[in-house]
Amino acid sequence: MKHSIKFNRTLLSAAIISLGVSFASVSQAGEFDGVTLKVATWGGSWKENIITKIAPKFEALGGTLEFVTGSPASNLAKLIAGRGKAPFDVMEVMDSQEQEFFVTNDFIQKIDYKNMSNVAHLQEGQYNDWRIASWHTQESICFNRDKFAELGIPTPTTYADLINPKLAGRVSIPDITSGGGMANFGGIAHAAGGDETNIKPGLDLIKQLNALKFWSRGGEVVTQFQSGDVYASIVHAGWCVRARNAGVNVATVHPVIGDKAVGVHKYGWLAIMKSSENVKAANWFLNEYNDADFQLEYARKSGVVPVNALALKALSSDPVSAEMLQLNPADIARQLRVDYSKVDKSVWMDQWNRSVSGQ
Repeated sequence: MKHSIKFNRTLLSAAIISLGVSFASVSQAGEFDGVTLKVATWGGSWKENIITKIAPKFEALGGTLEFVTGSPASNLAKLIAGRGKAPFDVMEVMDSQEQEFFVTNDFIQKIDYKNMSNVAHLQEGQYNDWRIASWHTQESICFNRDKFAELGIPTPTTYADLINPKLAGRVSIPDITSGGGMANFGGIAHAAGGDETNIKPGLDLIKQLNALKFWSRGGEVVTQFQSGDVYASIVHAGWCVRARNAGVNVATVHPVIGDKAVGVHKYGWLAIMKSSENVKAANWFLNEYNDADFQLEYARKSGVVPVNALALKALSSDPVSAEMLQLNPADIARQLRVDYSKVDKSVWMDQWNRSVSGQ
């Protein structure tokens, strides 16, 4: 199926052009004739962004993109079930999966950067031989400004500020199995005085929050704000942007964590499967994913933050994004990054289940 390209000449697109981004491609027509590249990614807007912006370019070169939709956890399960022979060529990988993918590199192959022009707009640490950053999210506190004003609750600055009898049963928290679960729990553990190997302080803080619900999908949070079921939620700032765009007067707070960190940072990565035979096309796809135009469109529609520096700068032209996201590289550098090399996931899951099941 061919996908038509719709050109939307927004102010943000103009901002990218003003930053000097070149959209010229060194690829040649027919370069990928007969190639079907399978990409493991989420469904919904995540997949639709790729269909809208990248698929037409690949089709113009003779190829076809197909998708294996699901969470990175479910796609990892498919990879394990196939004993390393993946039913896809490229996979979106969460930073919480670093131990499974990037310690032994058993499932993936090296990336070829010689034709990747967009890597010039990434920072050191956002790519290496085995992986390349695709986006990041900023895990935050999202709160209903009208309700907080009505109830006389001050704007929160920390997770502990949500421990308020007026908010009892009106706060939602990501389940540890959700896409943002590990990062947010790590942030809460650090904020409560613990760390990756001492999570009890975080579990104790969560109990005190008296949450309404532990959500598994970010879209649930938008619905909860729209219905008035929750007045605050721990969720990545992109979902708060979506709630605002849906008509709820919400705002984000990037929580203060200890004396050094403000906010919580979660990376997404792209990797090429070791079993892939479409290596050239896979490397082409990784480069296009980090194209400034795609990164900006992705950020606007999905609430993620670009890793391409040009797209990141252009996103500041969007007033809602500029208000609710941290777009200054210096601020981003202060965000907490969970050190998953120190995380024993089985311990985290066991202690989480034992603690949360009692609520």
